[in-house]
Amino acid sequence: MRRMATALTLCAGFALPQAAAACAQLSAQVWMCDRGTPWEEATWDTVGDGSTRYLGEVILNFTQEWPGYDIADGTSTLEEQYETYSAWIAADGGPAPEVLKIDRIDTPMGTTLRHLQYDEIEGDRTMSAVMLSDVGSARIMLYLDTTDTMPLDEMDKISFEVAMMLRDTCADEISCAAPIPAAALDTE
Repeated sequence: MRRMATALTLCAGFALPQAAAACAQLSAQVWMCDRGTPWEEATWDTVGDGSTRYLGEVILNFTQEWPGYDIADGTSTLEEQYETYSAWIAADGGPAPEVLKIDRIDTPMGTTLRHLQYDEIEGDRTMSAVMLSDVGSARIMLYLDTTDTMPLDEMDKISFEVAMMLRDTCADEISCAAPIPAAALDTE
């Protein structure tokens, strides 16, 4: 878990029950539509606040309330919010990340600012993708972390795929529709 997650209680209101659906609800406004991808089989952290998914050795954390999220005023850029977040991390006293690549990804629902980097989380060096995404009218921060032995091109591919799955609505009408009343199913 990221050190900021231990310092702040993030996403406590988003402990969302997850079912086998085409889209996993990451927050009240953001879904990750992962049907047909390895992420469809990812497991959820059942002990924490519901903001972590595990896919093998890759950990996905997400929040809409990161340090600096509250400076959003309709004109703040992803870069400005990332700078505020980075300043908070630096003030926390941890080592600075070794940033390997910074880019922007145009997604079906918006834009993602992505930093691929070596990081240190709770004393362990990791390969990380820190992504700040505009998804429709919402903004969310996602962290993909794994061992520092993962090649950069593999983290590049995985994080790109995650960014491309973000939606501001559930894209699968069957999986995300309201449950069908039992009386409607009774045809006899």
